[in-house]
Amino acid sequence: MNEKIVDEKKAVISAFDRGVLYGDGVFETMRSYDKKVFALDRHLDRLEASGDITGIKISKDRKYLKYIIYKLIKINRLKDAYIRLAVTRGAGRVGLDATTARDQSLIIIVKRFTAYPDKFYKKGVILCTSSIRRNERSRLCGAKTLNYLNNIIARMEAQRRGATDALLLNTKGEVAESAVSNIFMVKKKDLVTPSLESGALAGITREIVLSLAHRLNLNPVERRVGLAELKSAKEAFLTNTLMEVMPVVRVDNKRIANGRPGLVTKSIHRLYKESVK
Repeated sequence: MNEKIVDEKKAVISAFDRGVLYGDGVFETMRSYDKKVFALDRHLDRLEASGDITGIKISKDRKYLKYIIYKLIKINRLKDAYIRLAVTRGAGRVGLDATTARDQSLIIIVKRFTAYPDKFYKKGVILCTSSIRRNERSRLCGAKTLNYLNNIIARMEAQRRGATDALLLNTKGEVAESAVSNIFMVKKKDLVTPSLESGALAGITREIVLSLAHRLNLNPVERRVGLAELKSAKEAFLTNTLMEVMPVVRVDNKRIANGRPGLVTKSIHRLYKESVK
């Protein structure tokens, strides 16, 4: 944390840090497999892109960030690790004037990776449509910012309704993504995911899964997706760095196909696992 390696119980940050006061910062979540951080450069590319969108120029260079990440993995004696890298605009005067911010805060958390429950992959998960909308017209759709209230409220809503995660629509009522992941569906010979113009985040795992489609003789398609179309899909699944590829078997009260994880989903997950080795 800010060039110091500290125990999690001793980590402190200024009460005037804009990340604390306003969620004014950007972040990336990564995962290591057997001590190697998968797609590290892609994540750092996106961190810089988020910084460009929010006007937070990352003060530490890429070489330094990589060094610290791997040093923390080594110190904690981890093979499979969860990594969260956050950069705030820094501390400044109370108020929205960002020009008073000084000295960015760099926070890198590395801990043992805890996998999602195995039953999620064997039986699939349930989504419910959230009342929260994703603003596809906002530039912030392309950034991973520390202000995650929309996602948090959407997830809380899903939990109250007995679902695993929330499905976020955009302002036009089209499918955007889930609270924590991108979403895909299988339609005939197409592997479809909502386009970035729909409000979907440019997920790293999303990008990799699209590149794997041809290996299953599927056409990778990025386009606008309606809720009814998703519910009538042959298969559906979620993707992100931590969960990899997770089958969806129900959306609201509508079962996806036969209500079981599909063959394409399983095959995509297998190919993805091979790619991380």
